[in-house]
Amino acid sequence: MAGLSDQDVDIVIEKFQTKVSISEKPELGNHYEPNTSEPIAQPLRTLDEVLLWKPDEDGFNVATIPLAKRTEAKVGKPYTLLCHDMMGGYQEDRFVQGVPKLECYRYYHWQYLDMFIYFSHYFVTIPPPSWTNAAHKNGTLMLGTVITEWNDGAERCKQVFASESAYKTFADKLVAIAKYYKFDGWLVNIENPIAATHMPQMVGWVEYLTKEMHTHLPGSKVIWYDSVIIDGSLKWQDMLNDNNRVFFDISDGMFLNYTWNEAKLKDSVKNAGERKYDVFVGVDVFGRNCFGGGGWNTNKAMSVIRSNNLSAAIFAPGWVMEKLGREQFITNQNKYWGILDEFLPTHGVSSLPFVTYFCRGYGEQGFRNGTVALVKSWCNLSAQQIQPTFLQVPQDTPDGKTGHQSMDHCVKDGFNGGGSLLLRGTLGQGQVHPYRIFETGIVPSHQLLVSYTVKCCNAVDACVYLDLGGDQGRVILWTSGESAEDKQPMSAYGLRESEQLDPSKLPVSKTTAKCTAYAPLKEGSHKNMQDIVFGCDSSSIHCIGWQTRHYLLPTSAFGEGAKIEEMGVLCFPTESDPPKMDYMVRIGELKIINPDSLKNSSTQVSNLTMVDDSWHNILPHITNVTDQASFCCTLKWDYPYEAMHYDVYVSGVNRDPNHNRDLATSEVVFIGRAYANLFRVCHLLAPTVNGKEGQLEFKVQPSTQEGFVAPLAAATRIRVAYS
Repeated sequence: MAGLSDQDVDIVIEKFQTKVSISEKPELGNHYEPNTSEPIAQPLRTLDEVLLWKPDEDGFNVATIPLAKRTEAKVGKPYTLLCHDMMGGYQEDRFVQGVPKLECYRYYHWQYLDMFIYFSHYFVTIPPPSWTNAAHKNGTLMLGTVITEWNDGAERCKQVFASESAYKTFADKLVAIAKYYKFDGWLVNIENPIAATHMPQMVGWVEYLTKEMHTHLPGSKVIWYDSVIIDGSLKWQDMLNDNNRVFFDISDGMFLNYTWNEAKLKDSVKNAGERKYDVFVGVDVFGRNCFGGGGWNTNKAMSVIRSNNLSAAIFAPGWVMEKLGREQFITNQNKYWGILDEFLPTHGVSSLPFVTYFCRGYGEQGFRNGTVALVKSWCNLSAQQIQPTFLQVPQDTPDGKTGHQSMDHCVKDGFNGGGSLLLRGTLGQGQVHPYRIFETGIVPSHQLLVSYTVKCCNAVDACVYLDLGGDQGRVILWTSGESAEDKQPMSAYGLRESEQLDPSKLPVSKTTAKCTAYAPLKEGSHKNMQDIVFGCDSSSIHCIGWQTRHYLLPTSAFGEGAKIEEMGVLCFPTESDPPKMDYMVRIGELKIINPDSLKNSSTQVSNLTMVDDSWHNILPHITNVTDQASFCCTLKWDYPYEAMHYDVYVSGVNRDPNHNRDLATSEVVFIGRAYANLFRVCHLLAPTVNGKEGQLEFKVQPSTQEGFVAPLAAATRIRVAYS
């Protein structure tokens, strides 16, 4: 596929003509930042804004990732809800296409959470799509917030609860908003008194909202905050009792206020009956009148909550950054959730495709295929991938020999996105270091295409294992094979099946009592897969030490009724008699997918159009640049499948916006990544033409949800002629 020219492939090219007419700034409305025209997420601040809201007017803020299936406990367990309240919400995360900085609040311990509530003190809080995308990718529900408080809130409640018609109209809008933006429910927080005459309507509203959410968004949740009681008074109960249970009975759960004691929790258990897991006990991480004092003592409150077998609602985890600062945020974030680990049941992702680059949605730079594509810090939670389930690693190897191990996220090197999983340890003779990474529940009902990408050093290699449920044992995806490629059966996908190996010959076989082993694809099959992954002739791609291994596993690799319950990595020395050594292994990618998806790998976008284009003077913070004008526009397109992302390229510019270097205008340069089927080009520097005609050409390259990249040489493009 390498070296294709416009004459070699069928390319869809749209053409657009524009006149350079300099204006002060784009005029696009309140869904965009006024000066830069970047799309932003915003709440709805007034009742009129809610009632006048219409769908299809805010495409940038629609989440694109469907909720992943997740593993479920075999017996009932209490839930964990996290209520975001980072500096009032809508901070850097309001910028839909991300920000060029690293020190933003971000979250990646999704394995602990059943629900995430995006909270602010605005009337109707709509979660930014980046938060919904990250949560959904990791199997966690995302909820918005409806809050009324103080005099303004009381006045809104008078209007909403004036009649059945009024409250149903309001509820219908909330359902439509959640459905349009693709999040999963609402926290209802009424923090002002309600007139007794309006209480029947408010109760009717909560009941109607819950029913309609369940009808239009199956699996959604409506959670009531412990505030107003049955007579309309604002009296926090800190427990479930007869004063507030009417709201508990007509919603999916109650979020208790924070000033509880253990006696109130015991009474809540009795009052909840079979629904005790729907009682979410509030814990304020800032410790305001909260049991245990919050902060590093949050575990004290969690211990009491779990001893009563109740669910937990952790409020304002942004304390870690707000109180302790941004500089050591990652260290403090990991410490905080590590302290709570014993009280937080975990879940993993169990749906296909299972694809992760281990990116947390931020980086000091951006990587593509093992090389640096972006040389500046960035943060966009839409880029976050499935995160590891397990944080701790064993300190003893299975043979009883001690060997130091650690598992961390690393932003210094990566295969794709912002970083990689870094495994470190000290290996001695005969040792193998296992790393548990993912809990999962994938049921292999067909052939599976599995791949992983590693970078190893110091005479140490690594392989991936899949642990099956029951007595099915372990599948080891070994590093090499023994027989020639043509000895393996040819599949319907044009790939040879992976060779089955004798596991007793492998140095890692002692890590489990029962296992099978398979070799990676070789020669032509390996090359075909690499070409599909990169969207070009893979021999032209230099991944700087990264090695990808692909496996096509037959259905016979898994016994009847088998389930992949855990995925991990085994690190081992490559020499037969090695000295004791320190090692580092980076895992850049792990995929388990249905090979049927290969047929969609080269599909391009269609109907590429451009709207809202404008020309401006260079922004004031850009210096030492002459003979340039600033171009803004929105690109839109269609794509028939779910995509992981879309990369946007341009030619016709002579400055690289991501590398701060000069270019020839014929060069094609990466300018950004979209997670929806539209992208805002913000103040792209284009050469002034002084009466002549200039030309910009934009290309959009899709990546399927399996991570297969359509060929850039055949990408759909739009040419913009300007004068």
